[in-house]
Amino acid sequence: MFEYSFLHLIMPKLQFRCIYILFLLISFSSKAQVNLDSLWGVWNDKTQPDTIRLKAIDDIAWDGYLFSMPDSAFYFAQMGYDLAESTNNKKWMAGALNIQGVSFAVRSNNEKALEYYSKSLLISEELDDKRQIGIMLSNIGNEYNNQGNYKKALDYHSKSLAINKEIGDKIGISITLNNIGNTYDDQGNNEKAIEYYVKSLSIVKEIGDKNGIGNTYNNIGNIYQKQGNNEKAIEYYEKSLKICEETGYKKRMGGLYNNIGLIYKDQGNYKKALEYFSQSLEIFKEIGDKNILFSIFNNIGKLYEEKNNNEKAFEYYSKCLDIANEQYDKKGISALSFNLGNIYSKKGYYKKALDYLLKSKNTLQEINTIEGLDETTKLLSEVYKKLGKYKQALEMHELYMETKDSIAKVDAEEELYKFEVDKEYELKKQADSIKHADEIIIQQAENLAKEEQLKSEKQRRTGLLVIVGLVLVSLGFVFVQLRKTRAQKVVIEGQHQKLNQSHQEITDSINYAKRIQDALMTSTVYMKDVIPESFIFFQPKDVVSGDFYWVYRSPKGQIYFTVADCTGHGVPGAFMSMIGTSLLNEFIIENNLEDTAEILTNMRKQIIKSLKQEGVDADNKDGMDMALCKYDPKKKTVQYSGAYNPLIHISKNEI
Repeated sequence: MFEYSFLHLIMPKLQFRCIYILFLLISFSSKAQVNLDSLWGVWNDKTQPDTIRLKAIDDIAWDGYLFSMPDSAFYFAQMGYDLAESTNNKKWMAGALNIQGVSFAVRSNNEKALEYYSKSLLISEELDDKRQIGIMLSNIGNEYNNQGNYKKALDYHSKSLAINKEIGDKIGISITLNNIGNTYDDQGNNEKAIEYYVKSLSIVKEIGDKNGIGNTYNNIGNIYQKQGNNEKAIEYYEKSLKICEETGYKKRMGGLYNNIGLIYKDQGNYKKALEYFSQSLEIFKEIGDKNILFSIFNNIGKLYEEKNNNEKAFEYYSKCLDIANEQYDKKGISALSFNLGNIYSKKGYYKKALDYLLKSKNTLQEINTIEGLDETTKLLSEVYKKLGKYKQALEMHELYMETKDSIAKVDAEEELYKFEVDKEYELKKQADSIKHADEIIIQQAENLAKEEQLKSEKQRRTGLLVIVGLVLVSLGFVFVQLRKTRAQKVVIEGQHQKLNQSHQEITDSINYAKRIQDALMTSTVYMKDVIPESFIFFQPKDVVSGDFYWVYRSPKGQIYFTVADCTGHGVPGAFMSMIGTSLLNEFIIENNLEDTAEILTNMRKQIIKSLKQEGVDADNKDGMDMALCKYDPKKKTVQYSGAYNPLIHISKNEI
């Protein structure tokens, strides 16, 4: 079931990243609510100085349209950019590009947002405008975070943090700390997310930034809600709500009412949930923000669906779909089409359900995303089955299984990212701890040296120079031996600890590599579906293997299957197996090659090219032995090609 908890999971961060960050930091000044007619008059008055006209069009784009009509904001920002470019005013050119980047971010077009942010960054670097550079680095980090590339997101946020610290911009520091917290939050690393939120909170409290305090309370509330600690979540949401009431920040108030409503809904307290959703709805109706109205309508629709009030659920889902169609929001169209199709399916109206579910599937395929495609195709298979259309039901089931496998691969890649980022964080933490310990040891050594000096002077005053000398020589000898013994012990213990740590890291890495390799292998469920009377005997020597198997049924119904033995075993063999799997996908699935000999020939050429085996390395024997078959069920024929792997055919107990 698609559930758009936009305000709950996205809006607090969207407000912070795209409203709060840029509201405070974009370009050149704080922006207040303004009269658009008056600004339009200033813009059209060509007797005004260029900078006054540029500020007017900037305010029109930002305050008037950016978060309600992003297409119009892009248009007005382009007008400002054209004037700034004609007068070579690079500062305002960078500001206009930034607004255009935000207009794409609001529409979740990460690639376009990155394109315009990068253009703005280049101009800001040319001007050496460090404040604007910090903003753009942070914005780019947010876009990578939205794409799930957490490593790159943290890299850009760290660069932004360093610049903000260099110029002493405390608001910028607090915002970047919050962005880093958001990235860890999206990774599911609650401990580190809280750590950075608390750092940000201490700064905004120090400078008395109420908006920043309210936003950080909201983010901390989100963490507690994810952990299932609803009591603490509501406590922080109410703290944020109190600040919003003081500052009159209605947009965040509406989001907080929605957040609290979602908690009550999850607890089954539908009456309280509806009460908070209604308060949120009133605020956003007043503001006229259709993006957020879409989310609240959806949440209310979900509430009624859980109460089995399908008529009311249908009413609110339909309102959502109207907004999605009006704004050409294809993700929203797909999600709401699924929800409406699901309701029709529950009520037994399978033909109507089919129309909505096909619209959901086609829209997802049009925007080339697998997110949600598994649930849609699964329900489509069930609806086709109810309608007696078994061929279409089977096709949807196959697409469902393929999508499931693809999602499993994506999950494995995300786990690998998370592992790398976590290890990097732990290593940095350990390095900081070691540095701190070294400083303590140096201080202790300095204190010890001062004590020895005072003792020596006192002894000299007593006239026992000779005895003291002998004692000092003896003590020095013992101390040197003791230091040597301790140093040897520390070295041995350190080497043992490093060995254990290295072993654990290698084991973890290999286990993650196995998960990735398993995800790339053809799933047993899919293979049983394609070749029911088959089995796999797969017993690798190491955790990861240089052997692999691969099965695929083409749209024509031809079944390709192969087993391969790569040179080497363990991790090197596993890398070769991944190359083999990728090449099979490329030549058979993507390039539609059908002749098995042609496929193996192309694979051989690509492996030679990939492993740089031409020229000097011509004697390199790295590669793989493979048997590749294509079975045509209609003709009942098998086409076979092999590279050092035979085809053994057994019929009537004869080989």
